[in-house]
Amino acid sequence: MSRLRTLTGAALLAVPLALAVAGPWLVGEPGERAFPFADDGLLGTDFVGRDVARQVLLGGRSVVVVAVSATLLAYLLGVPAGLVAAATRRRWVDELLMRPLDLALAVPSLLLLILLAATAPPGPLTLVGIVALIGLPEITRITRAAALPLAHGPAMEAMRLYRETWWRRGPGYVGTGIRRVLLADAGVRFIGAIYLVATASFLGIGVAPDAADWAVMVDRNRTGLFLQPWSVAVPAALIVCLAVGLNLVTDRMLDTPAVPSPAPPPAPATTGAHAHDSLLQVRELAATTADRTLVDGVSFSLRAGEILAVIGASGSGKTTTARALLGEATPGVTHTGTITLAGRPVTTASPPAPGTVGYVPQQPGAALHPVRRIGAVLHEIARHQAPGASRGTRGRAVAATLERVSLPTDRRFLRRFPHQLSGGQQQRLVIAHALLAHAVLLIADEPTTGQDALTRDAVAAELTKLARAGIAVILLSHDLHLVRAVADQILVLHRGAAVESGPAAEVLAVPRHRHTRQLLATPPARPPATVRPDRPLLRVTNLSAAHRDGGRQRDVLRDVNLAVAAGRCLAVVGRSGSGKTTLARCVAGLHPAHTGQVSLAGQRLAAHLDRRQPHELGAIQYVFQDARASFDPYRSVVDQIGRPARRLRDATPEQAHHTARHLLDRVGLAEHTATRRPDRLSGGELHRAALARALASEPRVLICDETTAGLDRITRLGILTLLDELRRDLRLTVVVITHDRDVVAHLADHVVVLDDGVVVDSGPADALLHHAHHPLTRALLHTDPATAPTPPNP
Repeated sequence: MSRLRTLTGAALLAVPLALAVAGPWLVGEPGERAFPFADDGLLGTDFVGRDVARQVLLGGRSVVVVAVSATLLAYLLGVPAGLVAAATRRRWVDELLMRPLDLALAVPSLLLLILLAATAPPGPLTLVGIVALIGLPEITRITRAAALPLAHGPAMEAMRLYRETWWRRGPGYVGTGIRRVLLADAGVRFIGAIYLVATASFLGIGVAPDAADWAVMVDRNRTGLFLQPWSVAVPAALIVCLAVGLNLVTDRMLDTPAVPSPAPPPAPATTGAHAHDSLLQVRELAATTADRTLVDGVSFSLRAGEILAVIGASGSGKTTTARALLGEATPGVTHTGTITLAGRPVTTASPPAPGTVGYVPQQPGAALHPVRRIGAVLHEIARHQAPGASRGTRGRAVAATLERVSLPTDRRFLRRFPHQLSGGQQQRLVIAHALLAHAVLLIADEPTTGQDALTRDAVAAELTKLARAGIAVILLSHDLHLVRAVADQILVLHRGAAVESGPAAEVLAVPRHRHTRQLLATPPARPPATVRPDRPLLRVTNLSAAHRDGGRQRDVLRDVNLAVAAGRCLAVVGRSGSGKTTLARCVAGLHPAHTGQVSLAGQRLAAHLDRRQPHELGAIQYVFQDARASFDPYRSVVDQIGRPARRLRDATPEQAHHTARHLLDRVGLAEHTATRRPDRLSGGELHRAALARALASEPRVLICDETTAGLDRITRLGILTLLDELRRDLRLTVVVITHDRDVVAHLADHVVVLDDGVVVDSGPADALLHHAHHPLTRALLHTDPATAPTPPNP
């Protein structure tokens, strides 16, 4: 069907384009004029007695040339302006570019045409300029909106850290990322340009009002539509062919090839009370690609009010299974088997009814609208669930939901954008979206990724409360503390197959399969440190930082002091939103500090990374919390791993490739795996690739922001062991931002505890893990967070 649609579009587009190009050479000498709207000739005559067929052959070139030229000119001017406005980190540049264009948007296009017609000399070039000028503000604004999340996202920041070329950052990454939006807009924009050309002709701009032009012919001949319909129908049909053909062709460019799931066979008859009472039934679910099997014959059932925990190593098929329950499939993946939800089959062709299933994704930033304020989206969800409710009722529902997930309810918070939240706050916001939707099935994919122990307890309580209210919950998680706290049933996946399942208490107490035992095994104790104390390599002094909140500055860090020696590991812990990530970003130069300084080996570093020297950039590297989002999705992983060596160490392409291969081997990632694009790698593989990329510049300080979040215990242990080995072998200074007590116990020599931007506790890791006095430290680092004391609210 997709191929037929594309061929149809190409055929429709070819006819008017062929006439526009070859038409003027096919016409003969002009004949004598006949009566208006007569039947003389093949298509009759027009409103002044000219042969319509001849006018059709002559009228395409002006339409196509002027409309194409004007559209191209508008994009050549608007796209760079939109990219500059999106990429700039200086607010005044954005304002200077966008506010005049906003004023132009406020003026109706017809009025603008009239004003320009009165002042501009007539002619085709003037017409091209006017049509381009009318489309310029909209193109600029669309480009800016599409480019904004890419220009300030983790992938762009990762490229800035190793000073990637502007070509790779701009056209290569942002330009490729917004091409689908621009293609979708181009088809509509081109047709609008055609009709603007026709409108302008009657104002004395461009072609004359009686010229051979398809758009002019439609307008001027409409009075004789019933006398001579061909004079209107033929040029109108050619314009429609242009519009429909262009849009069908661009649709093909926008389409992502996908293999639809075959229609499921009839659900097998089931007997017994358990099958009869099941809300969700999955039978022999399989997901395959051309070269491998992702999910292999998974079967389970779930009753209303039950919580099923699906556990397994990264890449075991958990997320693929969850997407199948949503009626979704990754491009190129084929599903077989049967899924029945509330008595209705679920396939990619017939997904669950809207509102039936709530989904909390693993990467919260990808699920949040990048250019809409938090409050607007929450109120829209509440309005969709209760169309007749008053605004006050919806506001109370939104506030109650935010309180349930420990988020602020004040107006300043609701007016923020998602990128102004920490990773933990984004995660809780996505959970709030699902709670507002009142679904019968909630799929939570790593809902506690990047969350502190206290917030994890709150999430566990909320999931339990939802189950008691009759909602079935599927929990995809590597967090065994959460699984132990909430799960009724456990399903263990290994390489796409279900290797063990049963009641949670039974599976956790007596695991039968070897892989299950590995997942549940306690991490081994860290060997004693052999690095002797030394003077600090990295020092932070009186550091304060703020975020812009509307027109105000909101303090995030206040007078933070810390120091860490070469070869040592410092862990920064605290509740979500306490300023941990902002501190790490200030050290890396990604967020300029308001006051204070960052020093490396006694030398003060510039607050902003753009003012740091290449050797200073290479000395401090950052591993982002969301490893997948920190990679350019359009280039291979191995290519990106070698780029820091080229940009910061002046390595040749051959040397950079050799460095990438060596680092891939060092982090335990196969080279043939890294030659793929990021979307083909699992979460654990991408975390290792991100670590390899950070090491390519031979840093002295490595900052890891929740680098093990969302990983299974086996993979997490591998990452931690690797980091510890690198720290010891390379005398690498490591700063870890974490909520995970196991990370602190395995890696840290020293711990700093942040609360509301202030250091409230610090000391050796062993002392704070076992003999902490501050209530917040005890709550965050206690072995069993459920029994830890509750700290006072900040």
